[in-house]
Amino acid sequence: MNELASRLGIQPSLLWAVLAILGSLLFGTVLRAVWLTIAPTERKHDRFDSLKTWWVLVLLLCASVLIGPVAVAGLFAVASCLGLREFLRLTGQPSQRRGAKQLVYAIVPLQFLWVVLGSFELFWVTVPVASLLIIAGSTAAAGKTEGFLREVTTVTWGLMLTVFCLSHAAMLLALPDSSNPVAGNAGWVLYLVLLTETNDIAQALWGRQLGRHNVTPRVSPHKTWEGLLLGIGTTVTLAVVLAPLLTPLLDGPSHAIGAVEIAFSFVWAALTGALIAVSGFLGDITMSAVKRDVRVKDSSSLLPGQGGMLDRIDSLMFTAPVMFYFVYWLYT
Repeated sequence: MNELASRLGIQPSLLWAVLAILGSLLFGTVLRAVWLTIAPTERKHDRFDSLKTWWVLVLLLCASVLIGPVAVAGLFAVASCLGLREFLRLTGQPSQRRGAKQLVYAIVPLQFLWVVLGSFELFWVTVPVASLLIIAGSTAAAGKTEGFLREVTTVTWGLMLTVFCLSHAAMLLALPDSSNPVAGNAGWVLYLVLLTETNDIAQALWGRQLGRHNVTPRVSPHKTWEGLLLGIGTTVTLAVVLAPLLTPLLDGPSHAIGAVEIAFSFVWAALTGALIAVSGFLGDITMSAVKRDVRVKDSSSLLPGQGGMLDRIDSLMFTAPVMFYFVYWLYT
């Protein structure tokens, strides 16, 4: 295994993590298939479609991680572009001006180019500053006044969520190599995605089985306090279990953090899991609020059994920047 990892140019622990992910998905698929055969439901077809979609997504993620940073950046760039497209359609901002539409989508590859080049300064200013000024200025220059404020703010907010926030997941790869001697910076990416998706699934499953008290009944009626708290517990537990395989979190920060001194090594991993669980929940209900506002259930039918790209990355849009800046604070 070490020889294969060496040929691929990755850490052995990262290869073990990829194999563990594929093995877990295979086990879950067999379990789900047997259960649906024994106790079929009206949504049996959707459940199988969802499993197929999970296989495609997981294989793409694992393959990109093994190939390298450019592949990971490309994968997230595609997800950003598709998410932005869905967001603009949902909010009624298809933009009739061809030049403006091309400008908005041109920001996506530009943002991920800074990821590949590791240019932190340009990464931080392109969407929050440059895109806002350019979009507002070009819209005004085109003589559009009716709905001006709605269009500019909606498009800019969509870029912030689907491009700027999500691109932080790939930007983990641009951190100094010394930030993750355990599994390389790709380990941070896998750690983030695994915890985010597990948190989504755990909160849904716990809420379905034990949920009684709604958290936000007007935004997401199926979100319950029981699901939220047990989901957080599940994510924190997984964060601690996966930490030694994918991260150096059990060794603590690489430098002194002010007056902070933690006696127990697992605390940093547990804190990371808690941050991801809470921010993932907030990302989920934020996109639910958007869909409630425009009166749709799924952002699209792009991913069979799972809805659209926004339905898949809504939590990740919040967890990615939280994870990035937390790691950046601890290890740079």
